[in-house]
Amino acid sequence: MPTVIALDVSLSMSRCVSTQGSENTTYHQLAIAAVNQFLDHLLANNSKLEFVSLVIYSSLYEVVVDFTRDYDAIRKALGKVDHYDKTCLENVLHALNSILLTNWGTQNHCQILVFTDCGLGFGSTSIDNVIQRIVTTKQPLPFASPSKLNFICLGNTLDTQFLDATKVYQKMLDISGQKGQLFIPKAIENVEFVKIKKEDKYGSSSSKEDDVVKVEIPIAPGLTRQSVREMTERVCEMNYRQFDAILNCGSYFKLECPVLIWPPPLPYTTTDLLGMESTRHISRKIEVCGFINISDIGSPMSVSRHLLMPKTEEKPVKNEKILRTGRQGGDLLSMDYERLEAEIKNFYAKGETNSDDEGSGNATSNESTRESICVLLHGALKIENMAALVLLGDNWYGFIYSYADSKKKSNMMLTILPPGADVVPWLGDLRLLGTLEDLMHGEAMPSFPVKPDKRSYSQNCVVWIKQSGLQSDIQKVLRHAKKLPEKTQHFYKELNRIRRAALSLGFVELLEGLACIFEREIPTLPPNASPDCAMQLKHAAMELKKFNLSRDMKHSIVPYPTKYNQ
Repeated sequence: MPTVIALDVSLSMSRCVSTQGSENTTYHQLAIAAVNQFLDHLLANNSKLEFVSLVIYSSLYEVVVDFTRDYDAIRKALGKVDHYDKTCLENVLHALNSILLTNWGTQNHCQILVFTDCGLGFGSTSIDNVIQRIVTTKQPLPFASPSKLNFICLGNTLDTQFLDATKVYQKMLDISGQKGQLFIPKAIENVEFVKIKKEDKYGSSSSKEDDVVKVEIPIAPGLTRQSVREMTERVCEMNYRQFDAILNCGSYFKLECPVLIWPPPLPYTTTDLLGMESTRHISRKIEVCGFINISDIGSPMSVSRHLLMPKTEEKPVKNEKILRTGRQGGDLLSMDYERLEAEIKNFYAKGETNSDDEGSGNATSNESTRESICVLLHGALKIENMAALVLLGDNWYGFIYSYADSKKKSNMMLTILPPGADVVPWLGDLRLLGTLEDLMHGEAMPSFPVKPDKRSYSQNCVVWIKQSGLQSDIQKVLRHAKKLPEKTQHFYKELNRIRRAALSLGFVELLEGLACIFEREIPTLPPNASPDCAMQLKHAAMELKKFNLSRDMKHSIVPYPTKYNQ
């Protein structure tokens, strides 16, 4: 889950804020302190795998630090940031969309944290004019990637201008169509309550306790280091909370351990035929259903991929009698298994040295030598080249497998499939998977994985996986073009096939490239070439350059009528 930190460096950020005491702090210094606190939270909460980028903006923008896991580089860059001119929020939002699209594509969920004093800007680039232009043209800010936009507003909550500016930023956030919110410092801790007795219409005060009211009197500005610190904690708590789950494999109590899933899985939202949206969440208990070869799984469509790590936690030492009295039924049986296993281990691990002397050493190394199903499962999946089919919820499945990003290090990954049991066509219904022992006597073993029907080679399907495939298709069109007018129908058939494939993939640059290639081929035609060859190439180039018709999937380029093809 990559994160972009957008820092406002306009001149308004250099203003001083009167805080408690004689210390004078600027908005820029408070923003830097909030960014450093955010980076500290990532380091302290097992979020070291988070890619973070730093972007500063005023009327223009600059990518100071590209996406990196080296948070010290971001800290060093924060100390070298200068102030510039006025604020222009629209430019940086378009720039962030381009940055996320270039680095992460359109499938990865991204976080955008904007640290600003909620300046509205001036002139045509002010936020009010931008909102009015968006509402008039009905063209919202484009965000290709599924991002979450959060504004960390640095301002005095007792200032009416700041509160009015936050309303404009909220409207800008609503128009952008991004999920997120505005974070404003809380002012409740910066006021004191004074008890005042109610007075009746005659001016006399009441002596009853029920008639006493509390009046808030400000004792400090709404923006302090403490309020900014609490606001940053709320940002981290809402957007960077760990996702803890229990991984269960079988009924044995040792084959269960707490795990940490990073990045946290997002809720899955679907829309039915009537337009009703339904949201599903992954269960906190992940159950292993069985194992399957990775070669049989292939590369199915997935919702997201996550890193699965064992979570180390210290269990408090309690009295065994209290534990036994609090457990019933199966819990007592599990406690007996634990005691029996511990006694067997102590018996075989007992050496010549005194066990009392080794008690302190065993206590310190107990955490590192504790059994973990994650270690066992990771090693087994890596050696056997298999994956574990896991149940993530009601009729919702996924796969756990070993993935090596380098030759020396491998990680255990979780791939989340779309909800449903028939989401991998070549595996069939996941609820009906079983082993060979499940077959009835005399029942024939079905083919696995499920093989598709034999496809015809005459299907008009274009697949460009490598550069050579695209180059061969273009060369085929040029070979037909040099044999005009005999190959006129073949030339336009191949041209329309490539054109439709390019439009389906969004590869509109290929159309302009083909037009340039055709125009370049006209002067290089041999002297004995037919005049119809140059005319058809020029006609095809002109049709490809027409913006309206060339972008239409239903439109087909037809041959130019000449005396040779009439």
